[in-house]
Amino acid sequence: MTNMTPAPRRAWMHVLFYALLFLLFFQLVSEFIESIYTFGLLGVEIPPEIGMVVLFFTPLLLLALPGGLPGRAALALAALAGVLRAVATGLSPQPALIARGLGTGLLFLALPGLWSNLRRWGAPKLAGARMASGLLAALSASILLRASGAGSDFSLLQPWLAALLAVALAAAAWWIESTRPDATPAVQAPARASAPLWALCAGWVATLAVLYFGFTSPTVLARWAEADLRLVTAVLAVALGGYGWLLATGRLARIRAGQLVRWNWLFLTLGVLAIQISAPIFPRSAEAYPFQQAAGSIWQQIPLYLMLLVSPVLLANLQWISGALARMEARPRAFAGGFSLAALLFLIFVFAQVFTTVYDYIPVVGPPMRDRFWLAFLLPGAFSLLPLLLAREAPRDRAMQANSAPAGVGRGIFAMTAALLAAALVATLLLERAPAAAPAARDGLRVVTYNLQQGYDESGNRAYQTQARALVELDADVIGLQETDTARIAGGNADLVRTIQRATGMYAYYGPRTVAGTFGIALLSRYPLQNPRTFYLYSEGEQTAAILAEIQAGATTYTILVTHLGNGGPLVQQQGVLKLLQGRQNVIAMGDFNFRPDTEQYAVTTAQLADAFLLSGGKPTPGLDPARRIDHMFVSPGLAVRSARYIDSPITDHPGLVAEFGR
Repeated sequence: MTNMTPAPRRAWMHVLFYALLFLLFFQLVSEFIESIYTFGLLGVEIPPEIGMVVLFFTPLLLLALPGGLPGRAALALAALAGVLRAVATGLSPQPALIARGLGTGLLFLALPGLWSNLRRWGAPKLAGARMASGLLAALSASILLRASGAGSDFSLLQPWLAALLAVALAAAAWWIESTRPDATPAVQAPARASAPLWALCAGWVATLAVLYFGFTSPTVLARWAEADLRLVTAVLAVALGGYGWLLATGRLARIRAGQLVRWNWLFLTLGVLAIQISAPIFPRSAEAYPFQQAAGSIWQQIPLYLMLLVSPVLLANLQWISGALARMEARPRAFAGGFSLAALLFLIFVFAQVFTTVYDYIPVVGPPMRDRFWLAFLLPGAFSLLPLLLAREAPRDRAMQANSAPAGVGRGIFAMTAALLAAALVATLLLERAPAAAPAARDGLRVVTYNLQQGYDESGNRAYQTQARALVELDADVIGLQETDTARIAGGNADLVRTIQRATGMYAYYGPRTVAGTFGIALLSRYPLQNPRTFYLYSEGEQTAAILAEIQAGATTYTILVTHLGNGGPLVQQQGVLKLLQGRQNVIAMGDFNFRPDTEQYAVTTAQLADAFLLSGGKPTPGLDPARRIDHMFVSPGLAVRSARYIDSPITDHPGLVAEFGR
């Protein structure tokens, strides 16, 4: 019996499947990389778990299958990857790492299998438009999930939603296989415009890498340049919505190959420019430190917003590459080799970006990435463009003519995308509310300093919400945070500071921009922060910084400093901190100083400031040795300290320090 499934319905299910598949790619890969990084964070060294990256190379297994992977098996592997991702949300760190690693391996194994069976499901010439439509929907859904979760994927916070997405992917895969046409379309000759298969596979995965690095979560892009998240989300939504409209109306068919290449060059140029304008230029001489991070302005952020407006070129790249791959009719083994190379490049892209922060811990290959965040962006962006440069297509040929619009569903996809983006923008606007009016000053000032180990507890569990609740319970007026390395792929692109800010309802300032590659530090306050700014400290190892601001509590103006010094608390860095505080009144300097009370750094500091813990009487906390303290709160000698105590809690690997000031 001939399959009579209507073409529009089949097209819709293909788009839905691709949307769920791309969303799973962004989620699963992000969480797998985050899990590996967490084990390195706990040991402050290269973890043995890094060996699990070998699971990215599962496409090599297909070289042992001359006939390739059956289509039903490829769909089943993709669905099983979704199930493993859902299961991992409820597991402890080690089993979760294994589940995510296996899921990632199955996903990378399924991708070449899906490509080699594309003709089985009909209409391969529409693959480019359908995949671009699915990618557009996946991006929109990811932005909504991230907006709803304060930078974290909401489905990671709600396991039921992760399970629902897995079920939806499995259902879409089953539907595609069960309703495939009985007759396979005739094989056509490879298209003249096709680039080499290896370049197409590499470009396809590189395009997803660029999107994963930042565009799936607008908070990542906002943290590059201290930009307003609401405006970043709005501009990105307009750009993606515009691409959806072009896709739905068929206007993309007018784009010529030369125009698409120039569009790519513009995107890469604007991206590098946006990063470089936001990144500090670190002097070589120690005498030049500390120096202040230049204040961000809307004019300096123009390249960022322009980059966002032209960023849909990434969807155009994937659409063109997908169309070229679909027309090539390559053998399964060729796809296996191409995607294995793509997996290698993907790992290089990931390591390049991670090394921009942890370069000091990675011998030989780490240091070259110091202060080169722009290169971590440019590498995958260039490989996304590479297939177009290698194509045998004339510059005036229409690049999208063969796959301009998904038949019968274009306007529906546009409507769905617009709804998702509108919901994401509304969620962002609602959750990015300004704090309530400054409260009346209460008797005294409660201050907390905490090193949050980048949002993980002592066992390596993701503890964003737990840490936020703990800080709410402390009912502090001022909170200084360290190791809040936020909105980076090493931490799953999540935003720890935003999570805590929303939970506490406080004013917040995130110090060094993420493109600087420094330790993350942040300052939160019940009272408006006056003149908050970031100062960079001299370093030969990890790059460090300090936040300096003032707050007005009642009739008293306090000078607040938060910092996190490098390993061993280098004396030159602490001298920079003291230089910033010289001559200031009502100083409260707090943070992870990384030096103990028996060090020269401590002696130099207490010659100018007083140790709040000792001023309060130095009452010890059970299980903590006061002689081994490295988290401190130093204050002006005349500042009255009512109490100061350390908190020993498993929510992080450092004790917190709470002090109350006032007579």
